[in-house]
Parts: sequence; structure tokens; C-alpha cells
Amino acid sequence: MILTQEGFGGFSFSAYLCSQMKQFSVVIWSVLCLLTACQKPDTTATPTVTTVGNDSAAIYQSLAYQETFNGSLSKAESYANRAFLLSQDSIIECNALSILCYIYYREGRQKDLELLMQTISPEMYVNVMDMQLQVEQDKAGRQQRLYGIVIVLLLLMLAALGFWYYRRMKSLTRLYQQRITTVREKLEISETKTGVDVLYAIINNQNISQMGKQEEQAVQKILPLVDATLADALGKASSTLTPKETFFCIMEYYGKSDRQKARSFCCSEQAIRSTKSRLNKKIDIAILRSE
Repeated sequence: MILTQEGFGGFSFSAYLCSQMKQFSVVIWSVLCLLTACQKPDTTATPTVTTVGNDSAAIYQSLAYQETFNGSLSKAESYANRAFLLSQDSIIECNALSILCYIYYREGRQKDLELLMQTISPEMYVNVMDMQLQVEQDKAGRQQRLYGIVIVLLLLMLAALGFWYYRRMKSLTRLYQQRITTVREKLEISETKTGVDVLYAIINNQNISQMGKQEEQAVQKILPLVDATLADALGKASSTLTPKETFFCIMEYYGKSDRQKARSFCCSEQAIRSTKSRLNKKIDIAILRSE
């Protein structure tokens, strides 16, 4: 747009600048009024023809706000015009004009906007700027409060989640400990019974040829309770005894002959003598007899 000294549309250059300021201010005023309208009570009932005066203007103004936010600019313009015509209050009149300015701005009706801005008094600019500052401060305050609430809610959620996780893990740990204790008690009972059965079979010359590591461990577990002397003697072995060697030492301790040992192991007496020869390298069998 090119401006001459005479101005634009019959106005001087300074008048044009003033007009631009008015346009900017009116747009801001319109937006502020629309934002303020968000907090106004919703009016859904259409006013009757017999409703007059300031109350009717306020109703039309509320309807204009509502239709503007809904995007129905033609209806909003109609309601804003009615609010302006029926208004007996300068505030309602100002708000109605602001809505009209905003509608003209949104629809690109530049000429209508310029004509309407000429009706706005200079004192309105100060009020517009004050209201703009106040609304911005309120908006910033609401945003800060909203952010604060969100942060507090997130912290509460994290705290609740942490507390739940702590209680959950504590409960699971306690449950696992109870299960482990129960299993250990059952194993101890089972192993004790197995150890007693193995020791009984050895003493009574029963067949133990199929017994192995599990039965040996069960016997060694109960020996300190049944015969601490025998358990101590087996503990003097220079190296780890095999299950068959452990059973052999127990037989030797209880005075079993080679024939009885061979019958229990289901082998020949020659195999018993070979076992005895190897066993002498690990433990002094003589101390078993002396015990």
C-alpha cells in the first residue's frame, strides 16, 4: 500500500497511523472480550422479542460470544448488532463493538472494520492495554497454577507407584521366604527319613548296591545326631570318600565281615578287598574298628 501526503481514503498520514493503531487495538480488544466471555455463564435460551433494556443486551452479547467461539460468525454478527442497539451500558456497547471488529477482521472486511474503528473513543485504547496486561497476567498465573497442579499430580503418582512397588516387593520377598522355609523343612524331613532308612539297611545287611550320592548325603546328615563318633571318624578322611567307600566305613565301624559287605554290595569278596585297599589310602580303617 502506497501512501501520499493526502493519506488514504481522504485521511491524513497521521490519521492513517491512528487508524492502524485502532485496528490493532480493536483486534486485541475483541480477543480479550472473547477470552473473558469464556468465563461468562452459558445462555442457551433465545431472548424473546418483548425483552428490552440492558438485560436483553447482555443476553445478546453472551449469545454473540458463544456463536463466535463456535465459528458461526454470521449469527455472532447478528447477536452483536442487537446487543449494541439495545445496550444502555457503555461496557456492553464496547464489548459488542469489539466482537464486531473481531468478526470483520476474521472475515477480511477491511472497509467495515475501518468504519467501525472510527466510532471508538481514544479513551478505549488505555482500557484495552490495561485489560490486555491484566488478562496476560491472569493467563500466565493460570498456566503456572496448571503446571504446578500437573507437577504435583505427577509427583503424587510417582510416590504412589513407588510405595506400591515397595509394598509389592516386600510382600513377594516375605512370600518367597515362607515358601523356601517350607521347602527346606520338607526336604529336611525327607532327607532325615532317607538317612535313617539307609543306615537301617546297612546295619541289617540289606541290599545297598543301588544306593548312591543322594543316600550318602542323607546318611552323613543324620550321623552327627545318631553317632557323633562315627561322623567324626569319617571327617578325618584325607580326601573325599565315594558313596560306596562311605557305606564301607559304616559297615566296618559296625563290625561287618567281608562276606556281609559283599552280600550287601552284591559283589565278590575280592572286590571288597580291593575297595578296602584303595580306602586305606584315604582313611585309616583301623580307627573305625577301635572306635
